[in-house]
Amino acid sequence: TIEQVDPDFASNFSALAVTYGFQGSPHIDKQNTGPFYGLALGDFPDGDGGICVEATPFVIAQVNTKNRLGKVDGRYPHWVAPYDSSQYDRFSLIFYSTWQQYRAPGPAYFGKALDKNERI
Repeated sequence: TIEQVDPDFASNFSALAVTYGFQGSPHIDKQNTGPFYGLALGDFPDGDGGICVEATPFVIAQVNTKNRLGKVDGRYPHWVAPYDSSQYDRFSLIFYSTWQQYRAPGPAYFGKALDKNERI
């Protein structure tokens, strides 16, 4: 649960977005005051439907959120990685805050960077 992963964030986030079949274009969450946590559920293939975020102008990080929480700073350009929404279901929960104390942006994603052939 989010309480186990980040108790401080869990007690202070101000909003929860629930989506089904979301496939948005790159965007920035201008109202967020810090990073968000995303969780995706469904029957879409592993490796698809995560959160992509522009880590640098030349590096796109893909955060695997299938059945796990991923922490991303939505104040960097980000979007849902491609998946076949005509064939698979994808639900997402996005925990974020627009009223917590403002934190300077960065890093774009949190966690270990893996080579493209590595899996957690």
